Amino acid sequence: MAGAGKTLIMIAHEARQEELVKLVKKRLEVFQDYRLLATTETGEAIAAGTGLEVTSLFSGRKGGEIQLCGLICTNSVRAVYFLRDPENPRPYEPDITPFYRACDLNNVPLATNIVSAVALTHWLGRHLEKNGRERQAVQEVG
Repeated sequence: MAGAGKTLIMIAHEARQEELVKLVKKRLEVFQDYRLLATTETGEAIAAGTGLEVTSLFSGRKGGEIQLCGLICTNSVRAVYFLRDPENPRPYEPDITPFYRACDLNNVPLATNIVSAVALTHWLGRHLEKNGRERQAVQEVG
């Protein structure tokens, strides 16, 4: 991950947006340390539900996922959240296929369901837990 940036890509199919917003809200301390990029629909949902600043590119219907996918190759993206709805895909929703390739080629973690999203969030927030333990140890000694 050397050189990977402080940017997260956030995309969710319509049926999964609420799950993503709940996760971000629950772990605000992790997500506020990153620049969040999203398609318009997901970005608006995250911003409204959490109060975080989200930079929204084009909507999924206008190719926003293509813009975001291209950024993975720039070595500035730390991780990608793309919660998809495999049961009820809609033709206008973003396609995840290019993300698999771009993330694999560039060693960028990709979460595609809520369980992998929770695990990825834990991984991204591991420095917070370490800093919390260090602060606690200092307080106990002092």
